[in-house]
Amino acid sequence: MNKLFWKYFFGCYRSSTCSAGIASKRLVSRPWRAILFCLLVLACLPSPHATAAETSVEGSPESFSIEQLADDDYGRRQAATVRLWRLRDQSRQAIMNAVNHPDPEVAERARWVLRQWRRGSLPDTPPQIARLLDSADDPAVLEELVELGQFGSVVVAIEESANAADRDLLHKRLSARLTKRFPIFVRAAQADDSALDLLALVDLCADSKEMAVCRIDLMRELGLEVDDNTLLPSSSKYWTLAQRQQAEVTVLFALGRNEEAIARAIQSGDPTMIRASRMLLGRWQAIASDALATAKRADAHSTEATAAWCDVLIAADRSGDVPLVDQARKALTTESEDMSAISIGWKCLASHGFVDEAIAMLRPIDVEGAAMLAIASARTDLAFDILEYPYEQIDAKLSAWIETAIHLQITSDDSSIHPQMTRLLTLMRCLLHVGRESDAWQIASELADSPISIGSIQIREYVLQALAMSNQEAWMPRLAVRPGEREISSTSRRFLILSMNDMDIGLWLALTGSLEKLLPSISFDRRIEIAFLLGIGETVDEFGSDEDFEKLFNEMVLGHDTFSPNAGRVLARQFMSRQLNTSFASFFSIHDQSRLASRVLDLLRMRGDIQAQSMAAEELKNHDRADLANVAFEQVWSGLLDRSSLSNTIRRNSDEMELAIKATVAQWVLARRQGYDERAAKLKQQIRLMLCSPSTGQRKIMLHELAEVSDDEMILSAYQVLIAMTALGSAETSDLYDVARDYATLVRETEPGEAARWFDLAVGATSDSNNYHPLAYISLPVFVRRWFLEAAIQENDVEQVKTHFERIYALNPMDVDVAERLLPLMREKEGMEEVAEQAFERTWKFGSQYVETYPFDTTAANNLAWVAAMNKKRLSEAAKMAEQAVYFEPDSAIFRDTLAEILYQQGRKTEALQIERACILDDPGQWHLHEQIKKYAAELE
Repeated sequence: MNKLFWKYFFGCYRSSTCSAGIASKRLVSRPWRAILFCLLVLACLPSPHATAAETSVEGSPESFSIEQLADDDYGRRQAATVRLWRLRDQSRQAIMNAVNHPDPEVAERARWVLRQWRRGSLPDTPPQIARLLDSADDPAVLEELVELGQFGSVVVAIEESANAADRDLLHKRLSARLTKRFPIFVRAAQADDSALDLLALVDLCADSKEMAVCRIDLMRELGLEVDDNTLLPSSSKYWTLAQRQQAEVTVLFALGRNEEAIARAIQSGDPTMIRASRMLLGRWQAIASDALATAKRADAHSTEATAAWCDVLIAADRSGDVPLVDQARKALTTESEDMSAISIGWKCLASHGFVDEAIAMLRPIDVEGAAMLAIASARTDLAFDILEYPYEQIDAKLSAWIETAIHLQITSDDSSIHPQMTRLLTLMRCLLHVGRESDAWQIASELADSPISIGSIQIREYVLQALAMSNQEAWMPRLAVRPGEREISSTSRRFLILSMNDMDIGLWLALTGSLEKLLPSISFDRRIEIAFLLGIGETVDEFGSDEDFEKLFNEMVLGHDTFSPNAGRVLARQFMSRQLNTSFASFFSIHDQSRLASRVLDLLRMRGDIQAQSMAAEELKNHDRADLANVAFEQVWSGLLDRSSLSNTIRRNSDEMELAIKATVAQWVLARRQGYDERAAKLKQQIRLMLCSPSTGQRKIMLHELAEVSDDEMILSAYQVLIAMTALGSAETSDLYDVARDYATLVRETEPGEAARWFDLAVGATSDSNNYHPLAYISLPVFVRRWFLEAAIQENDVEQVKTHFERIYALNPMDVDVAERLLPLMREKEGMEEVAEQAFERTWKFGSQYVETYPFDTTAANNLAWVAAMNKKRLSEAAKMAEQAVYFEPDSAIFRDTLAEILYQQGRKTEALQIERACILDDPGQWHLHEQIKKYAAELE
């Protein structure tokens, strides 16, 4: 029997919830307790009569009398109490009735049983957990029960608290805990065979459509029938009508009952849900019709009207309704003073190929954004015009423009940055784009040297921000600290850290502090530059040998020689230990110092760092050390589960759940690799259950991990459910764009048309977002059209090919990717040769004019020359263009490779081979160069 049972039987268990009156009314003396003990032992001996009696009592609730709680015999009263407590399903109504029993002891015993149920305490609850439950009535105790995998106990507690005043709060807290830690709970449920209890818990405390989908997915995985009566969880009776409608539609989509889902959405009358539902199934004509009606009802130029016209444009464009597209375009380009309406309108216009109209709409309210939109769409002349800095006057007037901007900022009474200064910074970005680096550097360095501050922010920090947006991070350390300076501002330091991968404040401080010790004769500004270059994996003249990195490790990680005397050194080690994290290991790894990186991970693992344990496990897996990797991943799980202990109240974060997900997928991969079929099947079932998570973020992580290692059908079906969940709105950062893009990437090879459709759906949802730079409203639609174009080429659909080419050209006539990759494919398709020829000539004409105007843009010149080489067209002109690029950047192996390919196609194979061999000396890691040498050499043999 359970240990607690004996305590209750002898009346030794005393808790704040048990009335002292129960024991005092019929106090059992110690001698009698000994006699009762003997009787109990005899009663518990195996006996046919005893067994039959027990069966009769437990199997026939109607034969069980509540009056046994008032029996004259204390032992039978106690046994009856425990039996009622244990047989909740049979005795619950009797206990509820007994609460108002005229006998005070019977009533008190019934109330005691109810209190145990409401706490989640049952006779088979482990003693240590029972003590915890007995100590408090706080809802947090139930959360700890969930952490311990006692799902059945929590279900009992929730059911018994259905009418409690704090029911909603309890459900909300438990729902949040389930959402946050779902992978942990799945593993516990699988280990204890309590998945049905976990499902019951989800059913009782679900408070969102995500939880509703989680419940349905769990039911399907556990083989339970789903019908119209079980679509929603039992907790939905506490939801609002809108919540139930949204959850019902989402669940129907998750079940693949799409027509029913749309019908329910329409029945709800919720326009947002109706639109999202139709969008999922591509019902664009219906969306356009509804949006048009809304646009006509709304006040002209209002945000509501603009949003509706955007929906009209989005839907009409995808349904091929050209007249309606034109009507929407005209409506969106009419003048408006509503900033929100303008913000929505220009994004929608730009992403649908009406770039000139979008720039015109954006220009009055955001000069800099309009200029960058022009740059992104290859309307480079227009960008300089918008900024009112004529390109042809740059050589003569740049210094004056800089001086004027500085003067206006200094004399401005406004505490914000002056518009002229903002335009100058945008000019710097435009100059970088067209290859005028020396002019851009002049702006950046003169502003960085200026003492101007805008509030508490130095003007140089605005320069750093502009450089970060232009992918010109290499300049940043030289501008963050100028020659002769001895400190760096916290804002400048933050920009440097954000521009490096796997860098954080702890690693940066350790690195710069250590370099100060190791390179005391180097100036402060140069040390900052060295730290930055090392942080991005570059080498420097002053530092780079294995011995240098060994010394750096000792300083950064072990804290050697940081303080003196020895006591101070111990303090240093403790301080550094608090700062140490896995980014230190990544730092040494990018410099091929794997031994030092492993030492960092070993130190972190010794102090219980789970992420370090995970990294070490992945390393073992990648090196085919399967048995050791399995042990390491189990240690990851041990660390995660240890944090679920009752003594740990620290809030867990999503990073830990990511580690749990990665560990599970990795263990599944290892089991399959080793041929452990039974273990692999169990782990796959665990994965399938984890994919039921109410967290869209966890589902996304899991699917990303699975897509890297498997093409299992469950991945595609799980993505389709996740798309439905996010399309109807997500409480997490995972939005439709992220999920649809990932799904599209997954199916691109096998279903290019379907992939393009989903990517298009993702991009179409961005016009009402503020999370994207202006450039995204050109680059993302271009990507979509490339995918559509590839699908059309495969299907040999000439008309669709022409349509997609026109859209790409409207978005960016300098898009060389299409001309490089897809035009050669088109030439191999019957009936497409002429279309390919026209497309090439169009791209070449525009590109040639651009390169002539902006000769310093060597990247554009090289790319256009490579396009000619891939299409075997305009080789003489392309050779001159490639030579021009090499002239300006003679150290570029990429540019010289382009020139070599053109010479090879012109028959100058010996020269091509000589150039290529020189390229490989400068960049031996480029496999493409090895392939080129092999090709050229074969021709000369």
